[in-house]
Amino acid sequence: MTRTQTYVPTVFGVPVVVAVFFVAIMLPTAVSLNLGGLRLSAYRVVLIVMILPMLLTLATGRRGRMNLFDLLLLAHCAWAILALINWGGLSQGIESGGIYFVECIGAYLVGRLYIRTYQDFSAMAHAYVGVVIVTLLFTIPEALTGVHILYDTISGAVGGPRAPFIEPRMGIERTFGPFDHPILYGVFCAAAFSLAYFVVAQKRFDNYSGMAKVFGVGLATFMSASGGPYLVLMMQGFVAGWERALGTIKGRWAALFSLFGLAYVAIDLFSTKTPFHVFVNYFTFSKQSAYNRILLFEFGTAEVARHPIFGIGLGDWQRPVWMSDSMDNFWLVTAVRYGIPAFLLLVGMLLGLVWAVGQRKQLPESWRRARHAWAFTLFGIAVAAATVHLWNALFVLFFFLIGSGTWMLDARPGAAQSVKRRLRHPHNYQPARLF
Repeated sequence: MTRTQTYVPTVFGVPVVVAVFFVAIMLPTAVSLNLGGLRLSAYRVVLIVMILPMLLTLATGRRGRMNLFDLLLLAHCAWAILALINWGGLSQGIESGGIYFVECIGAYLVGRLYIRTYQDFSAMAHAYVGVVIVTLLFTIPEALTGVHILYDTISGAVGGPRAPFIEPRMGIERTFGPFDHPILYGVFCAAAFSLAYFVVAQKRFDNYSGMAKVFGVGLATFMSASGGPYLVLMMQGFVAGWERALGTIKGRWAALFSLFGLAYVAIDLFSTKTPFHVFVNYFTFSKQSAYNRILLFEFGTAEVARHPIFGIGLGDWQRPVWMSDSMDNFWLVTAVRYGIPAFLLLVGMLLGLVWAVGQRKQLPESWRRARHAWAFTLFGIAVAAATVHLWNALFVLFFFLIGSGTWMLDARPGAAQSVKRRLRHPHNYQPARLF
C-alpha cells in the first residue's frame, strides 16, 4: 500500500464497494431498470455510478499507480468499441460499447482499487465462500424439489418471470440459486474453491471448519449439474493437488505446462481426432453437446478468418440454419465479435498479469497462499470459458476476480498496518524519507 492511498469504509472487513457489488451480481436480471430500451441490471447501476470516480482514482494513482495491465485492458475495451462502431455505426457502437466498457473495466476496477492488501483479499475470500455456503440452504431443497426458491422469490418480488424449465440431470433438478441460469450459479460457486482451500482453510486438513467450507463449495457446484462449473472445479483441484505434491520443487510450474504441451502433441499425433475434439468430448455431459461445441468452434473460427480485425460486432455469424446462434465459448465469442487484436489484448493482459504476480519473491506464506488461490481460480475459469460463454453476472465476476489480485504486484508486507496506524493517528504520522 502506498502513501497516496486513502481510507475505504468496510463492512465485516470487506470494502463497502465490493460488498455492494457482490450483492448486485447475485440479483436476477429481473431486478433491473429499463432506460430508453437499455436494460440496467443491479450490477450495471452500481458500476455506472462508480465508473467515473474509479477511473479518476486510477488515473491519479491514489490506490496504486496505473500499470501496463491496466493499459492493456483499456486498450482491449477501446478496440471492442471500435469494432462495435464498425458494425453498427457511431450511436449503436457507443451504446453497446459503453456498456461493455462499464462492465469490463468497471468490474476490474472494483477488484483493482478496493482489494489492495492481503487483509482485503482475505476478507473478500471469507465473505465470498460464506455466501456460497449460505446458498446451500436454498439450493439443496431446490435440487430435490425443483422449486427455485431464491430466483422465483427475488424475481417475483419485482414482477419478473419465474425460472425457466431446464431438464434435470443425474436425478436432480439443476439449481439456479439467485442467478439467471444454473451455469451462472455453478461457476459462481466453483470460483470460490481455491479461495476456500488456500485462504479460508489455509491448506490445512486439520482445519475442520475450513475444510468443511471447501466441501460445501464443491457441493454447491454439484447442485448446478452443469459441465462448465464442474470443469472450473476440476481444473482448480488438479493444480492445487500438483502444488501440494510438488510444492517444494523448483520449476514445478514449468514442468506442468511442459506436461500439458506433451499431452497436446501426443493426442495430435496418436488420436484420429484433434486435441480440441478430445477435450470437448470428455468434458461435456452428452455426445450431442460435444458435437454442437465442435461445430461452434469450426464455424466460429471460420468467421474469425473472414473478419480478423474488427470482427462482426453484434451481427449474426454464418452457420447452418438448424444451428442455434448461441456460442458457448467465451474466448471464441470475443474474437468473433471484436476481432483478433481484442482477443490478443485480453489474453495477453491476463497471462502477463498472472506471470508478473508470480515473479514476486520472498512473500509471506499467507501471501503465497493468496497468490495460489487467485491464480488457480482464474486458471479454472479461463479453461472452462472454452466450453461456456461468460455473460451477465458471470462476465463481471470474472473481471472482478482478475482485478482482485493486482495488489500483489506492488503491495509490501507490513505496509497495511502502518497505513492503518497513520489513519488512526494522522497528527503523529511522519512521511517516510525517500533518500
